[in-house]
Amino acid sequence: MIGQRRELFVDQHLIESLDGKIELKLHQPTKHEVALKFDQPWEGNTSGYPTVMYDGTLYRMIYRGHRMTWESGKLLMANSPVVCYAESTDGIHWTRPELNLHKWVGKDRDKLSSPTANNIVWPGSPYTGTFVPFDDQNPDCKPTERFKAVGGNHKVGLHLFTSPDAIHWSKRDKPIFTQGALDSMNTIFWDTERKQYTLYFRTVRDRLRSIDVSYSPDLLNWTEPVPLQYGNSPPQQMYTNGVLPYYRAPHILVGFPTRYTARPLSPRLANLPPRELRQQLGDAYARVASDLSDGLFMSSRDGVTFHRWDEAFIRPAEENPDAPQNWMYGDNYQSYGLFPTTNKQGRKEISFLVSHGYWQEYKSRVARYSIRPDGFVSLHAKYAGGECTTKPFTFKGSRLSVNFATSAAGSIQVEVLDSNRQAIPGFQLVDCQTIVGNNTDQVVHWNDASLKSLAGHTIRLRFILKDADLFAFQFID
Repeated sequence: MIGQRRELFVDQHLIESLDGKIELKLHQPTKHEVALKFDQPWEGNTSGYPTVMYDGTLYRMIYRGHRMTWESGKLLMANSPVVCYAESTDGIHWTRPELNLHKWVGKDRDKLSSPTANNIVWPGSPYTGTFVPFDDQNPDCKPTERFKAVGGNHKVGLHLFTSPDAIHWSKRDKPIFTQGALDSMNTIFWDTERKQYTLYFRTVRDRLRSIDVSYSPDLLNWTEPVPLQYGNSPPQQMYTNGVLPYYRAPHILVGFPTRYTARPLSPRLANLPPRELRQQLGDAYARVASDLSDGLFMSSRDGVTFHRWDEAFIRPAEENPDAPQNWMYGDNYQSYGLFPTTNKQGRKEISFLVSHGYWQEYKSRVARYSIRPDGFVSLHAKYAGGECTTKPFTFKGSRLSVNFATSAAGSIQVEVLDSNRQAIPGFQLVDCQTIVGNNTDQVVHWNDASLKSLAGHTIRLRFILKDADLFAFQFID
């Protein structure tokens, strides 16, 4: 029973068979403008870990301000991490409000109009290095605790923070969770489908940087952690997880883990930009000279078994010595949270932030990336064409909408099959109007027939594609 849920082709969950020149294809996002440069005294070259929350009116960004330095072959902390706040009305243009909540007593403090002229919302280590908030969707959540966050490390555990506005935060005295390495973005959300809190956290299993999951009804009592499973995907070193319910189809969990790749230092790696910085840092922190990071995409139906793509979702950019680089260990970390934006042509898109210029003083920043709604993975057919038949299901509604794109010579048609895989009269290929174009919400037409008569009955869909991508489908009224 899929009812009127939007179904994405991010995995094989609904696919019974594929025939011809057709496959699942991972798509990459488009890079846009710089959202925020980490150029304030309390920020710096190792700032990052942004989370973006959108409530329909205001976009809120929480991120870490931090700076490292190195001298005489030693890596040093220039300032302790602080938690910072920025906001936007469109998800594109961001501002730092002067909050006057916490004093800045570090670098260049004498240049500020006052010690509190900053956007710091929490100043104290050891909770600030991995501070990750969420907008609690639990219907029993108190308004004064609408925003929650976890921060900490393996020594102190994860502590819970609460806030009415994502600006004024209070910390619980005791940790709520103490297992795992906990040394990167550990994420919590209220799962509206499963009616429970879900925690994805960083740990180590079999000497691999890994991700585990645990569940709780109340943020206090947690189930025994379970390691995520990735089917036939080979072992990968993963730092962050980025797992959350996809807001257009919350029964599907999507994740954006950061992959860590350790490589032996070679002349080619040593000359990747920024070359001089790579050499300096390598003397103080050897793996920075050779190791790299990029972003992956994965999805799950049960929260434990994920379909993880081995190809990168976020790749480092073209080498350019004159621009901020993202060929360093610490680059290409994706923000936590997907948020809707509208492009200059008025089309809806899904946005998120990606780190660039890590370790590079005055060049460290996050840039906005976007992808079409549901556009992470498609059912992709070459010009020779192919077809996909779904598994049997029942639905509600009277019309079928598809999110698709074709070439000028491409096309999509849909046939409805009964439980015996026989085409249903009135909904055969000869009845289906050929679909051409590029639309996120295109209704399929079978002459004048309505799907209402088939609602509640077991059917299959047979998609015929030629030089086309099919991202998602949904039954609607």
